[in-house]
Amino acid sequence: MKPTASPVDVDPTTTAPEVSDAVDGISHTYQPVVWHWFFLKEIDKTKRIWKPFSMLDSVALDDTFQLRKIAPEDAIVMTDGGRYDVDVSRRLRTAIYWEETPLSVRRCSWFFKGSLETRYTPYDEDMAEKLEEEYHNSLLHSLWRRVLEFPLGNKIMFQNPNVLLDFSNYGPVDDWTQEGQIRPLIVKRGIDGFDISDGEKTVIDHLIFLVHGIGSVCDLRFRSVVEVVDDFRILSFQMLETHFPTAVAEQRVGRVEFLPVSWHAPLHGDDTGIDKRLQPITLPSIPKLRHFANDTILDVLFYTSPVYCETIISTVAHELNRLYKIFLQRNPTFQGQVSLGGHSLGSLILFDLLAHQPLIPNPEPVDDVLSEDAVSYVSDLNDPTVEEVCQVLQLGDHLAKFQREQFTFGDLLLLSEEDLASLGLPMGPRKRLLTYLRDLEIRRAKLKQEDGNIPAHDSTVSYTIGLAGTGQPSISYPLLDFHPAAFYALGSPTAMFVTVRGIDCLGEDFVLPTCPKFYNIFHPYDPIAYRIETLIDVNMVNVPPVIIPHHKGRKRMHIELRETMARLSADIKERFFGSVRSTWSTVQNFTSFRSMPQSDGLDVQCLQEDLDTSTNSDDSAVAEKTTTEADPVIRIGKLNGGCRIDYVLQEAPLESFNEYLFALTSHVVYWESEDTMLMMLRETYAGMDTYPDK
Repeated sequence: MKPTASPVDVDPTTTAPEVSDAVDGISHTYQPVVWHWFFLKEIDKTKRIWKPFSMLDSVALDDTFQLRKIAPEDAIVMTDGGRYDVDVSRRLRTAIYWEETPLSVRRCSWFFKGSLETRYTPYDEDMAEKLEEEYHNSLLHSLWRRVLEFPLGNKIMFQNPNVLLDFSNYGPVDDWTQEGQIRPLIVKRGIDGFDISDGEKTVIDHLIFLVHGIGSVCDLRFRSVVEVVDDFRILSFQMLETHFPTAVAEQRVGRVEFLPVSWHAPLHGDDTGIDKRLQPITLPSIPKLRHFANDTILDVLFYTSPVYCETIISTVAHELNRLYKIFLQRNPTFQGQVSLGGHSLGSLILFDLLAHQPLIPNPEPVDDVLSEDAVSYVSDLNDPTVEEVCQVLQLGDHLAKFQREQFTFGDLLLLSEEDLASLGLPMGPRKRLLTYLRDLEIRRAKLKQEDGNIPAHDSTVSYTIGLAGTGQPSISYPLLDFHPAAFYALGSPTAMFVTVRGIDCLGEDFVLPTCPKFYNIFHPYDPIAYRIETLIDVNMVNVPPVIIPHHKGRKRMHIELRETMARLSADIKERFFGSVRSTWSTVQNFTSFRSMPQSDGLDVQCLQEDLDTSTNSDDSAVAEKTTTEADPVIRIGKLNGGCRIDYVLQEAPLESFNEYLFALTSHVVYWESEDTMLMMLRETYAGMDTYPDK
């Protein structure tokens, strides 16, 4: 059905934008419209907007669309760097790595919006084709200043090639005009003016999994972990373009893929039933606040519970392995490494999971016992020998200690941490051995249950307790299918939990068995963050954390001013005491030829010693600060290969006025921090001998 045309006969009470006649008398050559693919995106679960695909994705989708005209068949196109699949025939976009409602995609060329709106909405494809046909006809025959009525009720006024209006009842009533007046919709042809990216690079250099903290939202805008990681990924693209331009131009740098890991939904799902059990015991007053507490704050308590702790740990490990497997399937040429990042409680979950991974560097198997089954802690119900245990856990240096005491494997099961410490085993080997033995017993119990012999320890309520504190739940920690290259803890309370468990010091030998690098990144005003270095070496309490450089290449101005004022005050104080000491020496020399009472001599000597002590202390303080600034290389433990672990962001100028006002926002600032992203990129590409431009 063709649209019917009529002369311009619009209600005179209808307000329309002013139309310029600058185009009258000018011939316009027809150029076919450029089609571009858009997808529907849900915002805050209450609003949906249309966003354009990148140029790379749109071209791939349109090529597939054109091929289907020749050979109709179902076609799936990977978009958004492989994180989504688009079914061209069904016009649906589906997430691959996480659960998300499939939403529509559309091939677009014509758009409309209200006069007070900022975003254009595309017409459907059939309507866009009819509009393009009528536009071509109007341009070819100079048929302007007419209104066309389309089958679906659209009334489009073709004023001139640059001004087209939709007089359908789409727009809102204008409160500033007479009642009943409706603003027409502005019609746009083509994609000029849209912010469309070129597309993500196909080469992935590194993969980073990010685990969220408590609750289902990650920041004060109530965004999910998928949304904040999307923005975090876009931030990485910007930092690569601005700080690695030479490497990007020489194609030595691809991109870093960030994938979110969610554990909150399974914890609060129907499988655990925790929300249903909390509902009858929750008071009816202040319902929104109590719901927030049950949904968010209680996650910390759930993690200290042996039952729900194992649920959380198992969920995170399962998700990491599942996402890693899917990623390799969709990126078979990937040769890079994998890193982990955790925010808030998510960093503690990853710390515990990594601390309980076995250190097995894929050695040559000496016999059947140490083959694949040794990697999974236990092959069958037979006891391994002490020598085999030491080989699996790389404790060969300590094997002589066990042989000297004539220990068997059964004896190892009876040893406590205090017994191992008395044998001279450092904390790292002690933890590995105890974790191995504990998990071995749990796995054997489950194997026996499968054989119908004894019930499994599904609700273990034992704890690994330090010298004091509540201890850590003794659960079975799953194995990861990969060894992470680095672990980034953002706003992490790990040190506090470790201390509460009764562990006063991790020790110089403490390591994450399969992860060689560990970075504890925090904002100076973050109330949830704690230092790690002081748990390794108590003397580090007087050594400030490493300041993360600003992404613009220098310290913030107010921090430089504060440090300058501190140095200036120290210099003034030093000069003042130097002047007083010089004056006093002159007076003392002038009066030395006179005889003085003994008491006065003692007073002079005491005053001289006080001046010398004060000056020396100032000199040592300035020298210590100068030495610290000039020689920042400090070796500490093995947790990060001997390098520094604690890194602090620079507070913004506004935040420095009152740190209490920004305490809450400082805990979620990492997702939008260019400095955090730049540090992660620097550390990631440093392992590839690629560095930012100076």
